[in-house]
Amino acid sequence: MSDYLYSSDGSPCAFRLGGHIHAMDGKPIGRVVAEKAYRLDGTYVGALVNNMLVDRPGVSRRGRAPEPVPPPAPPPPSGAEQRRPVCETFPDCFDRLLAPDEAAPAG
Repeated sequence: MSDYLYSSDGSPCAFRLGGHIHAMDGKPIGRVVAEKAYRLDGTYVGALVNNMLVDRPGVSRRGRAPEPVPPPAPPPPSGAEQRRPVCETFPDCFDRLLAPDEAAPAG
């Protein structure tokens, strides 16, 4: 069973399967350790709060050693539902998880 990760506007943008984060197409893009998210190269990205990746102050931002990239996961069933926006006080930082060439354009 996977858990969706959402942007602050309520859009599903990835899913968590075990200790890894996968794009909606199943491509591995990160990992989770103790509710902190890291890129696959070990760079700290943000904290998981309310199934969102946010820039939460006051947490250790130390990176981790890189690990082998896991195989792609089967994408979750289509039709992930939009959820209502969560009024989180910390800024959304999901785009930091993606490689620079994969990040959504700023807008």
